[in-house]
Amino acid sequence: MSKKSRNFKTGGIYHITHRGHNHQYILADDIDKAILLDKLKKILIEHSGQLLYFVLMNNHYHILLEMQETPVDLIMHRLNTGYGRYYSLKYKTTGAVFENRYHAQEVDGLKYLHAVIQYLAMNPIRAGLNEKVTDYRWSAHLDIAQKRPVYVNSQRLFEILGGAPEKGRLIYQDLIQRAQKDPTKKLDPREYQFKRKINILENQLAAYLESISSPAMVEQIQSGKRTPSIVKIRQDFARNAHAQGYSVNAIAAALKVSPRSVRYWCTEADENNR
Repeated sequence: MSKKSRNFKTGGIYHITHRGHNHQYILADDIDKAILLDKLKKILIEHSGQLLYFVLMNNHYHILLEMQETPVDLIMHRLNTGYGRYYSLKYKTTGAVFENRYHAQEVDGLKYLHAVIQYLAMNPIRAGLNEKVTDYRWSAHLDIAQKRPVYVNSQRLFEILGGAPEKGRLIYQDLIQRAQKDPTKKLDPREYQFKRKINILENQLAAYLESISSPAMVEQIQSGKRTPSIVKIRQDFARNAHAQGYSVNAIAAALKVSPRSVRYWCTEADENNR
């Protein structure tokens, strides 16, 4: 069975995770971890891409990459192939070093980026390796805190976080301080993807109101008022959004109505079109 293609895009930021085969230790000591980072650094110099964050554990790694001209797939192929050869020679092993395929999740939106950084920084604490983020050697936080980063492009990270490097640095420091108060917090990409869909739908609703020259504001459409004109706008917008492929729950959240209402409006439209 062929592997499903991945839609990486230039300028996209990706949270990439890869584990050792059968959860074996693939980064067992400091030398192993340094070798992996050095190989990644060399690849990014020879090709293109920005390493924004990382944390290396014993049996897996996390990296946060901003893709430029070089596709993520090429970077990852070179990294895993090169490190796999090193590992097999050092430990005299045969067979797979990594599990089947690395996991790559696009980090779409600043709030999700904040959550990913916090999650990665707290990884060693959740694993019981350290009590403070500053105590773990193989994390981007130490690289950044030294203000002379060896592996990550901290300036680019700060630009993404805050526009200006100094503002981004302050935002980053605040993220770490808040994360240390609750290091066990989990990362659920679906939560942030759902919120982003709601934001997109709310923007579409504002554009829709402008396109039909409606005097109503988004807040009025979301207010629960049941005047005939507002109800009709809700219904028409819900049907259009549903036709675009948005879920009933996302539309309901954007309009601040019940999913049952959205489902009824869309079902009614489908029946009328038969």
